[in-house]
Amino acid sequence: MPTLRQLKALALIGQTGSFTRAAEKLFITQSAVSSLIRELEEEVGMPLVQRGRVISLTEAGEHLQRAGNRADLEIERAVKDLRHGKTAERIVLRVAAGSLSSAALLPPAIASLQASDPQLKIALFDRPVGMLGDMLLHGEADVAVGSIDSPLRLSGELRSTLLFEDRIAVVCARGSALSEQAEQAGGLGWDDLHHTELILVGRTGGQWNLLLQDQLAAHEGLGIGHEVQLLSTALALVRANLGVAVLPLYATRQLEAQSFCVAPLLKTSASWSTYFVTRNGPVDEAKLAPIERLREALAAQAPPA
Repeated sequence: MPTLRQLKALALIGQTGSFTRAAEKLFITQSAVSSLIRELEEEVGMPLVQRGRVISLTEAGEHLQRAGNRADLEIERAVKDLRHGKTAERIVLRVAAGSLSSAALLPPAIASLQASDPQLKIALFDRPVGMLGDMLLHGEADVAVGSIDSPLRLSGELRSTLLFEDRIAVVCARGSALSEQAEQAGGLGWDDLHHTELILVGRTGGQWNLLLQDQLAAHEGLGIGHEVQLLSTALALVRANLGVAVLPLYATRQLEAQSFCVAPLLKTSASWSTYFVTRNGPVDEAKLAPIERLREALAAQAPPA
């Protein structure tokens, strides 16, 4: 492995074009510099310095010089941190979330928290909601966010907090017959979706089943056309006019108006619940404050009452 002294000698040769001047800056002899470079070339197995009337670095030498410069900067930064007492370990908060929460709720919250606390790293795991509780119980996540099934939420092993409830919306392609109908009526009802293929995102949890089972029984001609895991897949299907997506309103905030029509679902008491879930029991004290700040950042995204 190249030493810092070898890399420094290589960098100075590249800067000065001279073994002699590099030696002067390192306060060693020219022969010592030559020895450092020869050992480095033997280590990497190729020439690093073009010797002749003009001294310059080979392409490999320039590549290694850039790596050495980056290492030098990192060491300089680490020394400054030590001098200023910035040696605290970085806190890594592992967040498991369903597809909708991962796409629409977590990114702005993560960006805000990490910008305010450089020592905090939030690692997001986008998973089917059916996996979230198990990830918490097996210690693979510190927090879960999403529409987690009631049995897991209500178990004594987990602590669950309702972040907010949201209205349900229907997303259809701009310019489609349904979009024109929705704009005239101010929304769409289940009856309007007869013989239209419904697109559902992450239908593995009880919330979707509770929402749809009564409606599918009550409305003949209402059927599920596509079940996908990613919000982006659902929107691609909608854009191609291959069905309509049924989503909580929060998941539609960033949609382009020229491509999508977002219609509130009318004549229904159905709502979408999003939960913040942690394990019961001892928690790493360093993570307590970041967990609470994350909960507050997500709750702040609640739709207007």
